[in-house]
Amino acid sequence: MTDREKILIALQEKPLKTFEIMKRVNIKNQDDCQSLLLKMRDDGAVKFDIHKGHWLAPKA
Repeated sequence: MTDREKILIALQEKPLKTFEIMKRVNIKNQDDCQSLLLKMRDDGAVKFDIHKGHWLAPKA
């Protein structure tokens, strides 16, 4: 399973902050995690709530 798939599974359960995603998906480098999340946001796979600072999976 890729990090991308793990992130989507984690975010389907509940919105998470970047550090929480890093712990759940086991990504050591914050820059790598942030870069992957931004790419996923550009693809429309995840969304970012700027008011709460949480990443979330879009509703299906």
